Amino acid sequence: MSAITINGFKREPIDEGIMTIKRMTLFSVLAFMAAFMLTAGAAIAEEKKAAHEGKSADQVAKELSNPAGSLASLFFSLEYYTYKGDLPDADDQDGFTFAFQPVLPFPVGDKGRRIIFRPLVPVPINQPVFDNEIGRGKPIKVYGGTHTTYVVPGIGEFEDGDVNLGDITFDLVYAGTDMVDKHNGYLWGIGAAGTFPTATDDDFAGDQWRLGPEIFAGVIRKWITFGAVLNHQWNVAGSNDDYHSVTAGQYFYAIGLGNGWQIASGPTFSYDWQADSDQAWTLPVGIGIAKTVKIGTTPTKFQLQLQYFVEQPDAFGPEWLLKFTVTPVVKNVFASWFR
Repeated sequence: MSAITINGFKREPIDEGIMTIKRMTLFSVLAFMAAFMLTAGAAIAEEKKAAHEGKSADQVAKELSNPAGSLASLFFSLEYYTYKGDLPDADDQDGFTFAFQPVLPFPVGDKGRRIIFRPLVPVPINQPVFDNEIGRGKPIKVYGGTHTTYVVPGIGEFEDGDVNLGDITFDLVYAGTDMVDKHNGYLWGIGAAGTFPTATDDDFAGDQWRLGPEIFAGVIRKWITFGAVLNHQWNVAGSNDDYHSVTAGQYFYAIGLGNGWQIASGPTFSYDWQADSDQAWTLPVGIGIAKTVKIGTTPTKFQLQLQYFVEQPDAFGPEWLLKFTVTPVVKNVFASWFR
C-alpha cells in the first residue's frame, strides 16, 4: 500500500490489519463505556452518603455547569450536524456523532481543590467524508463539537463515513471553586489537554499524539455561571509528520430559572494556526435549555442545544448543530484509589 503525500509529508494509509485492530478497539471502548456505567450505577446504589445528597435540583444543575465542580458524572451526547462549503454537494451533507465523557474529580486537601480528568470518546456515525480522486493536497481539519474530519479539497465526491471511533481527547486539570459568599464566587483550572490516535478510519485520524496546556476561568453568581476554557495542542509523536498547532476552547453559560431549569449552552471553537486564513476558524454561537431531575436517587441533567457556526472553513465545515445530552451524577469509583 503506497504512502499518500499530504502537505509535503508522507503519511501511510491505515492498512487492513491496523483497521481490524482499531475496529476491535472501538468495540472495546464501547464495552468499557457500558461496564463503567454499570459499575458507577452499582456504586451509587451502595453509597451511603453521596456528594449530591441533600442538594436541590437547582444546586446540582449549577454544580454540573461548573467545570471545576465536585460532582462526578457521565456525559452522553448525540449530535446532529449539517454542513456547507465550496466543495461539490457540501451544502447537502449531514451526519451524527455520539460522544461519551466521564468527568472524574479527585479531591486534593480540604480547601475545595481537586484534580479533574475528562476523557472524551467520539463515535462519528455516517459523518460525510470527501473522496478526493487525486489524494494530494493540504488537509483541512473540520472540527465538530467532539470529533474532527480530515478533508483534502479537490476533485471528488462525498461518501458516508459509517460508524467509527474518532481520536480520543482528554483534559487533566488542577481546579478549584472559591466562593466569596453562599451565592457568589469564581472558578478556575490549569493543566493539560491531549489527543490519543485512536481513530478507526483515515478520514477521522490525526495519527498523532498531541499535548498542550489548558486553562479555564469563570464567574459564579446566584442566577448565572459563565466562563471559558482555552487550550493549545501540538503534535508530540505519531506516524503523521504534519505539524499540528491548534488553539481550541469552549465558552459556557448557564442561567438558572428555578426548579432545575436552565438556559445553557457550551459551544466549542478552534483556530488552526497552520491553515490558510479562510480555513482556520471554526466558531459557533449557541443557545439551549436544560432540566435537572432525580431519576430514583440519581440526579440527571437533560439538555438540548442549537448552535450556528458563524465561521467555518470555506471549503467544508459545519453550519448547524443540534445537540442532546444526558448527564447522570455518579460516584467516582476511582477516587478511593488515591486516598
